[in-house]
Amino acid sequence: MKISYNWLKEFVPIDLPIEEFCQKLTMYGIEVENIIHFGDEYENIVVGKIVSVKPHPKSDHLSVCLVDVGENKPLSVICGAPNVKENQNVPLAKIGAMLGDFKIKKAKLRGIESYGVICSEKELGISDDHSGIMVLEGEYNAGTPFAEVLKIDDYVIDVEITPNRPDLLGMIGIAREVAVMLDTKYTTPKIEFNPDMSGKQLTSELLSVEIDDPELCPRYCGRLIKNITVKPSPGWVQTRLKAVGLRPINNIVDITNYILMEYGHPLHAFDYENISENKIIVRRAKDGEKIELLDEQIYTLSSQNLVIADNEKPVALAGIMGGVNSSILSTTKDIVLECACFNPKNIRATSLSLNLESDSSYRFERGMDPNRLEEVIDRTAQLIQLTAGGEICKGIVDVYPKKILPKKVFLRTQRVNHILDTKLQPYTIKSYLLKFEFTIFEKGENFEVTIPTFRPDLEREIDIIEEIARCYGYKNIHSKFSLPRIEDRQKRETIRKIRSHLVNLGFFEVCNLSFASPDVFDKLNLPKDDYRRNIIELANPLGEQFSILRTTLIPDLFSNVALNLSHKLEHFKLFELNNVYFKNENNLPSEQVSLTGVIVGDFVPKYWNSKSQLSSFFDVKGILESLFKILHCTHYISFKKSDEPFYITGQSSDVLLNDVKIGSYGILKKDVLSNFEIKAHAIIFDINVSTLLSHIPHEEIYYKEVIKFPPVLRDIAIIVPQGISVAEIETTINSFNPEIIKNVSLFDVYKGSQIRENHRSLAFSITFQSDKSTLTDKYIDKLFDKIVKKLLKKYKIELRHR
Repeated sequence: MKISYNWLKEFVPIDLPIEEFCQKLTMYGIEVENIIHFGDEYENIVVGKIVSVKPHPKSDHLSVCLVDVGENKPLSVICGAPNVKENQNVPLAKIGAMLGDFKIKKAKLRGIESYGVICSEKELGISDDHSGIMVLEGEYNAGTPFAEVLKIDDYVIDVEITPNRPDLLGMIGIAREVAVMLDTKYTTPKIEFNPDMSGKQLTSELLSVEIDDPELCPRYCGRLIKNITVKPSPGWVQTRLKAVGLRPINNIVDITNYILMEYGHPLHAFDYENISENKIIVRRAKDGEKIELLDEQIYTLSSQNLVIADNEKPVALAGIMGGVNSSILSTTKDIVLECACFNPKNIRATSLSLNLESDSSYRFERGMDPNRLEEVIDRTAQLIQLTAGGEICKGIVDVYPKKILPKKVFLRTQRVNHILDTKLQPYTIKSYLLKFEFTIFEKGENFEVTIPTFRPDLEREIDIIEEIARCYGYKNIHSKFSLPRIEDRQKRETIRKIRSHLVNLGFFEVCNLSFASPDVFDKLNLPKDDYRRNIIELANPLGEQFSILRTTLIPDLFSNVALNLSHKLEHFKLFELNNVYFKNENNLPSEQVSLTGVIVGDFVPKYWNSKSQLSSFFDVKGILESLFKILHCTHYISFKKSDEPFYITGQSSDVLLNDVKIGSYGILKKDVLSNFEIKAHAIIFDINVSTLLSHIPHEEIYYKEVIKFPPVLRDIAIIVPQGISVAEIETTINSFNPEIIKNVSLFDVYKGSQIRENHRSLAFSITFQSDKSTLTDKYIDKLFDKIVKKLLKKYKIELRHR
């Protein structure tokens, strides 16, 4: 936003050099990006007083003029204008001045030297008049800079206004902040109408307003002015608009733009004659409805767009741009002023959907103050009457279905001092709050603060504390050095190991947004009481599909799978290592680290000398076992049958660490895959890394000498009931003598006619080895017999001899 320094000083007293003022403004929180000296284009152009005019001896149309420019002696200037006379005050471009792209130099015209140019209005860029030189009315001192004559000797300050501060998008808002910054007072324009030009009719008798959707337009004000004259704006209006980067058009449009920059609130003026039946309707557009706007483009609207209409047609796109069919023309006599408040989200959505931005949409999509419309529309009417004449009809039409009330926030003095590390007294805090125009109610040492509606950015106690900090001065707050909290080293290293290991195994890592849709739980067949449905809903979501924080990484990973399959990739491995979010027992957010991986298609690719191998349940188990091995927790891991609803029954397993479930893996049901539009074989694993970290034993890792005594291998084949898991049998065998039994591994599973129903044959290889001596066959036989007896007793097994 561009700020005119001269304009700003009309509202707040400032007696600082421009550089110092801008430095203070930046430190106060309004960042200055650039300072432009408005009027530089008239550098070296001054007021000159013509002392004498004589004909050029060698020309019948040139004159030799002596011009006083406030220097030691007058300058000799050759002039060809027919209206040049003695004692005139004229703009003189001295040597070095720029007139457009032309630089003034000393010249010799027919033997006489000329030391400048007496300018016409066209040469100065003021108008297209080049019939003669510009003659200045009034008394001026010779040598006065021409920029001062035009009252444009000004500084334009380009500042960055953050989106949460729409109150700073006008001169009065900036003046309010500067007044607090400089500990002074600011003023607003005194609004009064010319009593001799006041209309006798009521605006409400000549105009009606109807709001169809109060949610999109909380308030709409209209005022009628009759018998105006459309013409160019006075110089002071044009100068102000040019300074802030706006192009003057005519006095009516210019005044609405002037108020836009003065108050920061957009307005619009309609030609009253073109408002059908004198009625304004604020409504949603009809699907397919068209409107030609002031940019001379025709736009096709939808029911998501808000329009200002009469009984026949839309006359403006609400909050963005007016329509051609109601625009101000040179023949316009009666106008309707609109000052309204629109829903910021709707204005933003319309602006994006139509690819249409304007100064109005820029402000409305940030949120305007709904409770200052009367002052803004009255100030506009005052300036229109000043520049265009006209009769201002009595009163305004004000439709305000549900008044928007200011927010109230409780502020604690103790909290202020704790956050800012200060010792501010309640009376000091009170003085700061009053400077910001807050209404306060004292409750002991604390305050109930009512926040004006022009400050939508202030919602919590901490927001008000930040305002107090700005008023107190950031430079007055003591800095402190504190050691940063180091993240859990084990967590960081474990995550790094997991990520590196999976990448080494051929997985590609993906990263998705933390937002999700509630319907993913039904796609996963999760029951209503599943813990993953304990969701955290977002207060202001981008849409329904991003309305919650995800509690599982599985749905997003499935979306990645579907995307890759759509690009004709048939065999790949993906994983995501990221945060999931739950509500804890206190109904507060809890953040946990989760790991989910998926294998799609073949696990082993096809080579010239071997066939491809489809990924299997045991491939995923092997991946997890290798992962647990590098995390040094293999001995604490066990597996049991999983009842997760998205796996095929009997082809899935839960993963336990010290008997605590940390995840699962398995082959996915076809209906679940179909819910995510996946037509491929897929197996996943899902591990809660936070749970793993909290239950993994923290043991010191040390070197163990390689056993020098030979191992002894024995095989055992047993017939066991179907319900007994391999893990249970392995655990039982290992429990006999862990120092001697080094490894138990399954090498065969058999079901056939020789095995009775609901049973299966399992064959294990057992490795015996001692680090103290060589084991004898007699010792091994005795230990082996004990193992068999234990299995017979505990699981009712049968030994299989062949």
